[in-house]
Amino acid sequence: MGWLFFLGGLAANYSALIKAFKSPAGAPARAFGPLPGVIGSITVFWSVAALVKSGVVIPWAWLWILLPLVIDPFCAGALVLRVLRK
Repeated sequence: MGWLFFLGGLAANYSALIKAFKSPAGAPARAFGPLPGVIGSITVFWSVAALVKSGVVIPWAWLWILLPLVIDPFCAGALVLRVLRK
């Protein structure tokens, strides 16, 4: 369920971001905010823990846990996009 919410929320956030870029200045972007990135990060945390428990070696587990927060445009990814847009 967490994976589905993350992917759906990510699609909704990117859709809202694209609409905000195309709209006149000052129009708010209506999206889920940072919630999909946070849910995705928590889901990856529990998925990595389950995989490690079953014997799968995950290199750089912290990178995979933080990746949803970077991919989501209303989390850390928003800072990068705003800097690149200016």
